Amino acid sequence: MSISAGLAVTALAAPFTLQDGTGARWSLSSALGRERILIVRDPSAAYLEHIRAQDKELQVRDLRVIALLPPGDARLNGPRTLMLTVLADPDGKVSAHYGPAALIGKDLGIKARYTTPPDLNTVNALIDTMPMRQQERRVRGR
Repeated sequence: MSISAGLAVTALAAPFTLQDGTGARWSLSSALGRERILIVRDPSAAYLEHIRAQDKELQVRDLRVIALLPPGDARLNGPRTLMLTVLADPDGKVSAHYGPAALIGKDLGIKARYTTPPDLNTVNALIDTMPMRQQERRVRGR
């Protein structure tokens, strides 16, 4: 996996609205500024299962994972968890904008881009270096 990461904001997140497997609309704007966002294009079923198993860890870091899949993909209807949002990207424009994977900070800046879906330990390590996360740890104690 190749990573391009830096705490300096180089670009801001571009809002989008897509549908989940049930047809419900979900907008990135609903999470921007409140949560960190990891956008992942076409992750494997095994990757999604791993993300689901890490839901409590994702909650601790306010990290929402958004999986972008082709319309009609069976993975759109998989088990739901609080911090995993699975969406259909019908024309691939959102996936093209964010690439294989991108991490968005609470300040709306794109903090890292990945060439493959990143391991959560790698993402968590980067998040833990962010000043806002360090402040949260002091306040929340976790």
